[in-house]
Amino acid sequence: MTKFRFRLERVLRARRVAEEVQRARLFEAETAARSLDDAARACADASASSCDVLRSDQSAPTLDATRILVAQSAHERVLAAENAARQRALEGQLAATTERAAWTTRRSDVRGLERLEDRERETFREEIDVREERVIEETAARRAELARCERDRVAPLRGATPVTPSQAERGRR
Repeated sequence: MTKFRFRLERVLRARRVAEEVQRARLFEAETAARSLDDAARACADASASSCDVLRSDQSAPTLDATRILVAQSAHERVLAAENAARQRALEGQLAATTERAAWTTRRSDVRGLERLEDRERETFREEIDVREERVIEETAARRAELARCERDRVAPLRGATPVTPSQAERGRR
């Protein structure tokens, strides 16, 4: 019996490898995006903290102009860092989205080839089933023909004395 061989097996293997590479890139991009998002959240927390410090300095019973200016300058630097971190986080998310789209495309290519392989495998099985059924039918037809020949050979002798198997064997020769 012949073994099933998918004619596009090499292409399927190459596409699976490409999909795995793309999946690794997606994982890296998503990890980087999460890291950038965490950094942006940390900057937002620092910004909120510096805002609180500035507010407390501004609402103190005795105002210190130098202290307020330093707090305001620090808050502005933290806000700039927060904005830059948010921008990097957005870029990271965009990169992850791009990698996900590329992975989705590669995955759909692999799935398409896998479905084609499944259909070809099913067709192969059906062809084998048809061949096996033909062989069974031919065998049954041969047996029926042999039984009919045996009956036809014995039928004219029914009125005569029965033929023993050894006599029948000699008659065949």
